[in-house]
Amino acid sequence: TPAPTPAPTPAPTPAPTPAPVPDPTPAPVPDPTSAPTPNPTLAPTPNPTSAPSPQPTPAPVPDPTLAPTSNPTLAPSPAPTPAPSPTPTEAPVPSPMPFNTGPTGTAVATVLDPDSTSTRVGITNTPDTTRAYDATTSKLLLKANPAGQPGFDVTPVWPQTIVHGIRVYTSSDSISRDPTYFILSGWNDVNGEWQVIAEGGLSLPSGRNSHRNPLGHITLSTPTQGDPDFYHEEVLFENTQLYSKYRVIFPGTERCVSQVELPGLKICSGAGVNCAESAHCCSGMCLGGTTCSA
Repeated sequence: TPAPTPAPTPAPTPAPTPAPVPDPTPAPVPDPTSAPTPNPTLAPTPNPTSAPSPQPTPAPVPDPTLAPTSNPTLAPSPAPTPAPSPTPTEAPVPSPMPFNTGPTGTAVATVLDPDSTSTRVGITNTPDTTRAYDATTSKLLLKANPAGQPGFDVTPVWPQTIVHGIRVYTSSDSISRDPTYFILSGWNDVNGEWQVIAEGGLSLPSGRNSHRNPLGHITLSTPTQGDPDFYHEEVLFENTQLYSKYRVIFPGTERCVSQVELPGLKICSGAGVNCAESAHCCSGMCLGGTTCSA
């Protein structure tokens, strides 16, 4: 029999498996999930929502309502209503003359004395207009020019007066020539213009006042009523303004009257006002025949 030769299988050959070969799994290979590489979601790149770039909403854009620009409702431009332009009802329109209108006024049947001076207005004929206030029933015929506004201007002897009515007496002429309307104006010495005091319709009585040449009958009126012996119409109105002369207009083609009275007050003048005689002055003294004393 053959000798006991050692078998090749039990040779002490190192096994390849237990070799100290590095394990690829535990190797310090960088883990992409835990590596310090920048994470797009955590990177310090600007976030649109939190970036310091200006946002449209909180931007310091001027607010129209809070901006210092002029607001039409708050602008300092003057408003029409509080403007200092004068209004007719509140304007400080001065009285025609700076006279004392207290108890020094004297009531008279008419402020038109027979010695008052007058001129024709709007007429084509040349009547003596003093017949309208000569305290008689002498007839005054007024023939209008194309404007149809016949009348007269009259300056009383007394320099300052207030009238509160008008009396118109019929003439001996036809009823068709009776005035049917009147316009009474006063001259404002401060503004230098005519101002309408009163106007309105007339309805004179049909009775006629006879005319006696060269003068008519004398009328005797009082401050409170016209002469009851003669046909006339009286119209009263409110007035507190002083005037130095008057204009009487009777619109129409031909108008005829016998007497016009303006009942009212004679007012004395204060210091420094022009005067013609001492009786015109509240102090009773007309210095040099021109100016009232204090």
